Amino acid sequence: METQIQIITEKQKAKLVKSLPKFLKSKRKALEKQFGKEKTERILNVASEVYPNIVNVTPTFKSAMYDGLVGLASKLAALKKGMRAADISTEEFVKFNIEQTRKNSSKVPGFLKKLGGKIYLSSLMRIYLKRVAKTVTVNGWPTNLINGTSKDDYAMSIETHDCQMVAFWKSVGEGDIKPYCSFFDFSAAEVLGLGLKQISDYDSGVCKYCFYKKGKVEWPNAIKSIIN
Repeated sequence: METQIQIITEKQKAKLVKSLPKFLKSKRKALEKQFGKEKTERILNVASEVYPNIVNVTPTFKSAMYDGLVGLASKLAALKKGMRAADISTEEFVKFNIEQTRKNSSKVPGFLKKLGGKIYLSSLMRIYLKRVAKTVTVNGWPTNLINGTSKDDYAMSIETHDCQMVAFWKSVGEGDIKPYCSFFDFSAAEVLGLGLKQISDYDSGVCKYCFYKKGKVEWPNAIKSIIN
């Protein structure tokens, strides 16, 4: 039987709405520099207006990690709607966010980034991630974590079915993000100095990612065409 996706609680909704102004404020300076003050005001005003409706359909998977990711996606969806209202394309939205992540991460000491990467692929973290995978699977986002063996070229692989992140973006009317939906996963891997490759696309119904202790991020072709 298919699991019914649950929506976050009223308390969680209120918390997200309360946190939006700080998120938008963190984007203002960069938006003004790239798109000008007039468009920035339009972006931020529209994002604030539409966010309560986005929050009302934001799902929960009963996992702090996954709910945190979806919470971030909900804010990004509001920002995207604001940028769309200011005649800024989806591709420009994706590029803007990747560039901002790169700029912010450049301020973090290199040794801290490497430490974060080592922790993410550590045996203890994988035990935690396996538990997370079981939790979100039960709550509607089928996920499996696979440890690489001596016969594999990867350290860890994560496989999901029926990607609920794609489903969420579609539910709020921003389904055209689908080819680029994983941009913040790849941005995070880049920050941590991990190798990351997507070896199956969303249209297959299975999203599979392989993480490497060494190596570069292999951006999906759709995203690569934007950032290059």
